[in-house]
Amino acid sequence: MKRSWKDLIVRFVPQDLFASSFLSDCKGYTPLTFKSDLFAALAVALLTIPQSIAYSLLAGLPPSAGLMSAIFGTIFTGALGSSKHLVSGPSTGVAILIQSVVSDTLATFYPLVSGAERELLVMSIVTHIVLIMGMVQIVAAFFHLGKALQFVSHSVVLGYFSGVVIAVVVNQLFYFTGIPPPMGVYNVLYKIFYLLSHLFSLSWEGILFGFLSLGLLFFLDKHVRKLPCPLLMLVAIGVLGYLFNEFFSYLMKERAFHVINLGDMGFSQRPILAFHLPSLYWTLLSQLFLPTLAIALLSILEVFSVSRGLASKSGQQIQSNQEVFSLGFSNTFLSFLLGAMPASGSLSRSTLNFLSGGKTRFSSILSALITFVFIFLAWPLVQHIAVCSLAALVIFIAPSIVDMRQMKLSFLATKGDGVVFVVTLISCLVFSLEVAFFLGIVISIASFLRKIATPLLVEYAFDSSGRLMIVDTGKVHRKIRIIGIGGELFFAAVDLFQQTLQKVAKDPFSQGIVLRLNGVHYLDASMCLALMRLDEFLKVTGRYLIISGITQEVWETLQRAGLIEQIGKDNVFLTNEINPQLSTWKAYLRAEELLSSCKEEKNELEK
Repeated sequence: MKRSWKDLIVRFVPQDLFASSFLSDCKGYTPLTFKSDLFAALAVALLTIPQSIAYSLLAGLPPSAGLMSAIFGTIFTGALGSSKHLVSGPSTGVAILIQSVVSDTLATFYPLVSGAERELLVMSIVTHIVLIMGMVQIVAAFFHLGKALQFVSHSVVLGYFSGVVIAVVVNQLFYFTGIPPPMGVYNVLYKIFYLLSHLFSLSWEGILFGFLSLGLLFFLDKHVRKLPCPLLMLVAIGVLGYLFNEFFSYLMKERAFHVINLGDMGFSQRPILAFHLPSLYWTLLSQLFLPTLAIALLSILEVFSVSRGLASKSGQQIQSNQEVFSLGFSNTFLSFLLGAMPASGSLSRSTLNFLSGGKTRFSSILSALITFVFIFLAWPLVQHIAVCSLAALVIFIAPSIVDMRQMKLSFLATKGDGVVFVVTLISCLVFSLEVAFFLGIVISIASFLRKIATPLLVEYAFDSSGRLMIVDTGKVHRKIRIIGIGGELFFAAVDLFQQTLQKVAKDPFSQGIVLRLNGVHYLDASMCLALMRLDEFLKVTGRYLIISGITQEVWETLQRAGLIEQIGKDNVFLTNEINPQLSTWKAYLRAEELLSSCKEEKNELEK
């Protein structure tokens, strides 16, 4: 049969990609929507520049590394992804891991390299990391591994968001107060203690203009919500800070009083855009593959968490596999930019995009383009943005990231959800953010496995009208015991399954056991072995095992394991969806038939 070209494309492109709303966003785009997207994009772009530079320094890379990631990563995730508000680029967790992997690789394999050769080696290592991440994420999209992220508990996401909010606010307080942050420290609790113990060295200019920025934000947000409040605040405080600096510079002939801006942080030279063909080395690939897998997974989880968190507020439907593909494509492209950092999901910039009124995916794409223009055409103006104003903007939007109602629900729903939330949150304050996120995922998965590893075991009996009813196990001795099992039967549930059925099997009054598996859709080899041993034990003691209510999939599993032949085809009954009790009734009658024939054989032997 001849395949069409569409069938061939589906094999090489994630299927979810064809569900993208990119074309629908283009068709329904209006000038009013463009206005909303443009205002949101301006605010996001002004926040992107200092954040990207800060993340570059955190990773031990030049400022251009984070800026290139923020520009091109956002363009491709915005165009190819499913989220309308996701803004990608460098993130805290990825920056920390990049710095850790690069420094460990240099210390372990290249301790003698120094000078210019060391700088080139660092760029090469980063290029290999970005390329490996992109290829891993694209492969994950092809195999639809993005759907596996659905098993990440929402309590983990909420706990991580809450921890990130606290970490972000604490980091921004250093810029807000003008206190120099401690270098190489990721423990948030230590940073809080450090901040409190160095309050005597704060900058009153930063405090003054920081509170002016917050006050202006609250005023604009309350009275002129239709206008881009963050953008207006940054421009107003930037102009005011420039006049303040010029006034004291003229009055005192020195910089005794000065509002710190981006130019004062050493970013006077605009970044350089340099494309190159990656030179790959097998030695570096083998050395970096495993640690890069961790970075790639963290990047996927951050994008998924940010997009899903914003989707819960906007009501949008997120396609996780499509997000993974767009992220992988972005990182693959970034590997062709010299020294560019990998892209991940930005929580603060994505939230700012949503709160600033961004309507479509074009708001994030426009923010990337505006960032590009600012960097290469208007860099002298961007340098006058006050650092304390950017810190105030992040502090202002941070509380809106976490939904208090969802947080409260995590504690009210189950104890497990509350524990996962608290552990993830505390881990964010004690450990690095990536460790905290993985720890929360491990706890969430462990809790999930513990729950599904406990099958529901209930004993039934038929009443006078022929209907099944639940009875107390062990209180009444019956020749035929009907044991109902619900849940998935796999290796983790074997011990409980065996312990329960052994108690039933050891009852001398029980001559036949009917296993009612109407709620079971999966069996593994460990459970098949447990059923095999149960059947053998009953046969040795002159008793019978009957199985009822199984699906066609379970039947095929039992048949491949040889259990259908061992138990007997006449002793296994498929479920009936129209009448779920019918197969159990047939199994009960079959058990009575076997017991009756056994009794007759026993009487003949006695004669």
